[in-house]
Amino acid sequence: MSTPFADLETLVSAEVDALMGEPTRVVRKVPGQYFSRSADGSRADVDVIGVVDYNPVMARPKDQGQYDGFQPGVAGDRIHVSYTDSRFADRAAWPADGDEIWLLDPARLGVKLRVTRADADELGRVVCICVPA
Repeated sequence: MSTPFADLETLVSAEVDALMGEPTRVVRKVPGQYFSRSADGSRADVDVIGVVDYNPVMARPKDQGQYDGFQPGVAGDRIHVSYTDSRFADRAAWPADGDEIWLLDPARLGVKLRVTRADADELGRVVCICVPA
């Protein structure tokens, strides 16, 4: 039995995918330090609609010295790709550490991201933290 909040979240998540989602391909890679770039034949690649979010961040290195205020800032992106969890058969089918996400939207064709972590947001979505591949 679902709650009214869960029903509303499912409805909102579907609308977010419809309005802001874009086609992606999750390309499975073999886990491990040395083999993470080779294809994983035991898991099939999957095309799925996801919401890609680039958040600009400013990183500042930490120092223990008296000159902390003079450390340069480094601009970067924190990249999240989120999927409705019902688009995957089970948790084992979620993108895993080392897998790649290819953006298939014609405007971003050729952009590849590497998954560093995938977590459930407890609201029915899988959030993948990514870096450029």
